[in-house]
Amino acid sequence: MNKKFLFILSIIVIVLSSLLIFTYNNDFLYKDDIMRITKIKTVKVETNKNSLNFKEKHYYQKIYGVITNGNDKNKHIKLDYESTYSSVVTDKLKVGDKVFVDNDNIEGLKRDFYVVLMISIFILLLYIVGQFRGLLSVISVLFNIIIFYIGIFLYFKGINLLVLVIIESILFACLSLTIASGFNKKTLSAILSVIISIIFILILLSIVILCTDYSGVNFNNLSFLTIPPKDIILPELLIGSIGAITDVAITISSSISELIDKDSKISTSALNHSSKQIGSDIMSTMVNVLFFTYICAELPLFILAIRNGYSFSNFMHENITLEITRFLVGSIGIILTIPITTFISIKVFKGGS
Repeated sequence: MNKKFLFILSIIVIVLSSLLIFTYNNDFLYKDDIMRITKIKTVKVETNKNSLNFKEKHYYQKIYGVITNGNDKNKHIKLDYESTYSSVVTDKLKVGDKVFVDNDNIEGLKRDFYVVLMISIFILLLYIVGQFRGLLSVISVLFNIIIFYIGIFLYFKGINLLVLVIIESILFACLSLTIASGFNKKTLSAILSVIISIIFILILLSIVILCTDYSGVNFNNLSFLTIPPKDIILPELLIGSIGAITDVAITISSSISELIDKDSKISTSALNHSSKQIGSDIMSTMVNVLFFTYICAELPLFILAIRNGYSFSNFMHENITLEITRFLVGSIGIILTIPITTFISIKVFKGGS
């Protein structure tokens, strides 16, 4: 490790540590009373049946603590608290936790410290593994959040959502790739590949929708929308696959760039063969990443449904069809991006040869 790396790492550690200390002691910023727990006494444990007739343990506790902000600062208080084993609607409290208090009731945990802690670990690991380029990914995420927010704002102003998502997807790819890799041939080929992949996906989805009219896709999970689900599903499918497409595009483009740097006389057929091998290696892992990302969101609902007597086939039909559609669209995008990026990268790096 060089001195510059250690110097910057030291600055990051100092800044993040200072931020954590400030966040832990920022109670004065809140209007609601905050109590630091000093003692917890469990008075009684009961096993009760919930609304679904399942047994669950309930813990009746005395919570002792001291107010850390406001007019009652340093005041010692004792509160009653009931928690459950599942902790779905309650919190498992421990000594040292800070909680919001209102009218002698515990309203919930003060979680900002834990959020900042996770962000700090994320930033620290980014720099250790990726150094300066790793930190640039944070800037990329911030820019993407801003673009996404602007898109939502424009949608509520009456602009077509699909048009906004197409533009946003291209901007996401351009900014992410340029910030991470700089503007060069490698980035250019990846950006062009993403744009062409988006066009192919849109054409393919339009044909499928035209032929099937979403037959077999259940929109129960979107029942809370005040607009027809069909108006939002295509933009959702597109923006849900852009991350995987961008990742595959830059991986293939970088690989071809590296191969040409190592051997400037390498043949096009050799590049095609190597790219095919690299693509097959990353394709299965990326497809699995998409699968588990989409399916894990339904895991709590799946467990709840099975416990209430739902058959596996009924649950799949009523809740998973939309997730499977998202997964398939993303997977198709990954598969299409590999040959598209290979072709464009070879053209960009080797010209017409």
